[in-house]
Amino acid sequence: MNPILILDYAGIAVFAATGALAASRKQVDMIGFLFFAAITGIGGGTVRDLILDVPVFWVANPDYLVICVATAGIVYFP
Repeated sequence: MNPILILDYAGIAVFAATGALAASRKQVDMIGFLFFAAITGIGGGTVRDLILDVPVFWVANPDYLVICVATAGIVYFP
């Protein structure tokens, strides 16, 4: 596996964790955790891709969404 891809996945996980922790402070349910983790994890890249009019990165590679969901689950169930 490419080291750049590993760092990319790690960055997505860190941002998803910050979103999940924000959901924790708001005391929302699991769906809220998933939403906050996905928005913070892949939201910025999605906006970038839409502005540049290129295919959205997580649609082509759903591993990014899986990382967000897994991170939200880890934060929700300590």
